[in-house]
Amino acid sequence: MPKTADLEQRLKSGRPRKCAATIKRGSSELRVYFHIEEALRYSVPERTFLYTAVDGRKSAVAPMRRSSGKPSSKVRDHFMLKTDRPPHVTVLCLVRDAAARLPENMGTRTDVCTLMRDSQYIVEDICDEQLNQVVSRGLDRLHYENDPRVQYNGDTKLWVYLHGDGEEDGFDDDGTTHRRSC
Repeated sequence: MPKTADLEQRLKSGRPRKCAATIKRGSSELRVYFHIEEALRYSVPERTFLYTAVDGRKSAVAPMRRSSGKPSSKVRDHFMLKTDRPPHVTVLCLVRDAAARLPENMGTRTDVCTLMRDSQYIVEDICDEQLNQVVSRGLDRLHYENDPRVQYNGDTKLWVYLHGDGEEDGFDDDGTTHRRSC
C-alpha cells in the first residue's frame, strides 16, 4: 500500500474548500485490490467488514441493514449503478464504503466521489455533476441517521467517517448501531 500524504500535507493550501479534492484516484492495481475487497464485502452483507483505506489502515463498515428481515433477490434500478450487481448494493452503501476508505477517516465530498468511482458497481461514464449530487445526498443521509456514520466539520470543511476505528464485532447485528467500548 503506497504511503498517502498526511492530513496536514493534503490540506496545505490552507483552509480546504468542500469541492476541492485532497486525494488522487488510485492506481489500477489498487482498484483491482479494492474490487476484491468490495466483492468480499457484498458476498456476506450481514457481517461487519474491514476495508483497507487509502492510507493503508483498516476501516470498519457495519453489516447491511435488512428492512424486512430477509435478503432481497431483486436489483432496484438506479441510473448510476450497474444492473449486474448484487441486489443489496445501493448508492447509500457505496457512499458509506467510500467514506470508510478516506485517509485518516477525513476528506472532502470530492474525495468521497473520487473513492466512489473506484467501485466496480458504478457505471463508468457517469458525469462528475451527477456523482457529486448523489454523494452529497448520501452523505447527508448518513449524517442524519440515529447513529451517524459521518459528520461534517464546518471549521475544516471535511467529512469525518466516525466508525473507521470500529472492530469487526463492534456493531449490532442489524448494522444500525455502533457499540462503543468504554
